[in-house]
Amino acid sequence: MKRASPIKTIKSFVAKVGTLNLILILVGAFFVWFNYEMLITFREYGNIPETYACAVVAATIGECGICGWIRTTKDRRQERKWEKEDKKEEREENNL
Repeated sequence: MKRASPIKTIKSFVAKVGTLNLILILVGAFFVWFNYEMLITFREYGNIPETYACAVVAATIGECGICGWIRTTKDRRQERKWEKEDKKEEREENNL
């Protein structure tokens, strides 16, 4: 039995999940890891590097915002396409 190559397996997984969903999953996993590391730092030193924490949170929120903007744009484009198809079908029905 021949096994699929790891690259094909990864491509298949990404295709099933979707790139934006995969990015959001990775951002969520990163936040869990980051919070864990900040808790360890707090326990050891009594505080966390605030500037670093704020920069990381801002960057990841920005990434999620960009993902949301991309998703909204794709949804709008699809809705416009469907509206055009509906209008075209309606015109064809009226012409008959």
